[in-house]
Amino acid sequence: MADRKGHPETGEGGGFWNREFRGLLVLTGLLMLLGMGGVWLLVGNYCALRDREQLRAVAALLNSVLEKYPETSEEELVAILNGKAESDRGERLLGQYGMFLNREGIDISGADQILRRLQAGLFLWGAAFFCVLILVLVFYFRRRQREIEELCGYVRQVSRGNYNIDVTGNRDTELSSLKNELYKVTVLLKEQAAGAVKSRRALADAMADISHQLKTPLTSVRVLTDNLLENEGMEPDVRSRFLHEISGQLSGVTWLINALLRISRLDAGVVQMEVRSLALRALLEEVCSRLEFLSELRQVTLRLKMEENIRIFGDDGWLKEAFLNLVKNALEHSYSGGEVEIMAEENQVYTQVSIRDYGEGVDVEEQRHLFERFYRGKTAGKNSVGIGLALSKEIIGRQGGYISMESVRGKGTVFFVKFLKCH
Repeated sequence: MADRKGHPETGEGGGFWNREFRGLLVLTGLLMLLGMGGVWLLVGNYCALRDREQLRAVAALLNSVLEKYPETSEEELVAILNGKAESDRGERLLGQYGMFLNREGIDISGADQILRRLQAGLFLWGAAFFCVLILVLVFYFRRRQREIEELCGYVRQVSRGNYNIDVTGNRDTELSSLKNELYKVTVLLKEQAAGAVKSRRALADAMADISHQLKTPLTSVRVLTDNLLENEGMEPDVRSRFLHEISGQLSGVTWLINALLRISRLDAGVVQMEVRSLALRALLEEVCSRLEFLSELRQVTLRLKMEENIRIFGDDGWLKEAFLNLVKNALEHSYSGGEVEIMAEENQVYTQVSIRDYGEGVDVEEQRHLFERFYRGKTAGKNSVGIGLALSKEIIGRQGGYISMESVRGKGTVFFVKFLKCH
């Protein structure tokens, strides 16, 4: 059983003399024997038929001789047939019609001699061909067995996490395609392994950032709560300030948790984005209305400049979340008394929304990190956790859009959101 099933640990085949090779060898031998036997029978039957025809011709000749020359005795004719009489003239006559005498004295034709030689030659040729075929099969199966063992070795290396192997085949053989496909799978597994390592590191970093972001406000809430509990005679205005601070910290924690839940759902791929036609101006008007209180608090004017008939395709709720974070970021980085402009334009290729503020701007070295999770720029507010822009980019990207920015220190920042019409 070990010869048929292979080694239980290495998983190799049953060696060279496996079931497949033995079966092919037996089938080839049977076909060769059947072919050679068929040829032998056909030639033998043909020769026997010719012999019978010749015997009939001789019998007819003898009958004619006896009828014409009744005085001829049967003993003389038998002596002639047995070669005991002079036959030179007869041999010459028969030779003119392709009939000759062999050493045993039996009449056979020249064609029969050729057929019998062909019969023997075919048998010998078949035996030689079978031997050559066996040698070719042995060579072929040995080479294929080596290639299969190499592939098994590659698979075992991949199963152990070794992806730095080259299994591409340059020769045009039946296993070359398998080698190339195995190489593609190896590259894919290597990329997935690298991605998994990167994801684990990103998750560890994210957990550290989340712990830090939650630890700071919760610590503040605990300290303020302890002060309220320990000082029952605290002044009313101080108590009110402490309570407002606790409320603000808890609001920040609540927003952070909700944002993390949203971005976690996006990462997990459990969010089903609806795709339907949306009126862009109506969508952005609702965003501005939800930020009206913040706009008044910071004394920044929101200006919406776009036509009524511009439409985009996407999920209404998630797009509002994305634009809400972008406009909120623009308000928080604008100077008091300034303004934030929200404009839209479209062409045959895309629809673009630009959100411009005239605040302090962002340094060049910070711009490439601005959409990273938990990144807080130099000008970020004290309550910023650095997740709003990352969430907006994730949402817009999931709906076929692209986001970019331009900023000049001291002159402001503009975010560009493009939706390709082919999506």
